[in-house]
Amino acid sequence: MEKSYEKVIEYVKHGIGSGEIQAGEKLLPERELAQKLEISRNSAREGLRILENMGVLESQQGAGNYVSGNFDEILAEMLSFMYILKKIDVDKITEFRSTLEWGAIETGVKQATEDQRRKMMSYLDNLERAETEEERVRWDKAIHYLLIEASGNFCMLSNYKALNKIMDEYIPKMRGKIIEGMHSEQFLSRAHRTLAEGFAEGNIEKAREGLKLHFHYIYQYL
Repeated sequence: MEKSYEKVIEYVKHGIGSGEIQAGEKLLPERELAQKLEISRNSAREGLRILENMGVLESQQGAGNYVSGNFDEILAEMLSFMYILKKIDVDKITEFRSTLEWGAIETGVKQATEDQRRKMMSYLDNLERAETEEERVRWDKAIHYLLIEASGNFCMLSNYKALNKIMDEYIPKMRGKIIEGMHSEQFLSRAHRTLAEGFAEGNIEKAREGLKLHFHYIYQYL
């Protein structure tokens, strides 16, 4: 049986889904919401509190409740907690990361903007010029994040953002093991160059080859 406060959650969910309620928009006052949904004010207050705790709403003192404008960031944060609580290991991180990047590569390469293509080559240049491993990790992450971002797929991007929260620890270890196993960074660098150039040129096959090399080295040396 549906609890009264759940009517508030369903109302907001439906409103956002239908486009009737937009990000940043103010909701009805608590009293009017209770009347509209035919529930008590206490139930309306409880539903609003749950939505605020979920990050869907932002409460502004004296001004009311607004639909969050940065829910994607909140979702990424929630997902990252889930990954940590589930104790996702390196193999699972690699498998999920690979699935996301392979899922994004064709659309990302096809519809990347000119600005994104320029950024990709800039990130590659920064990666190859980096003097410390910390810098190289930063630009390594930027290259792969841009690939997902260019796909325009919100679900992929939210999950990748969440994964990035724990990849801060994972990527340095991964790079270290690969470079140690290769006795050189040359081959990993070649993978990134092939991927980045394919992306910048709009060459899907070349980008795929770079991504294939990248994950080949990961699986081989992890």
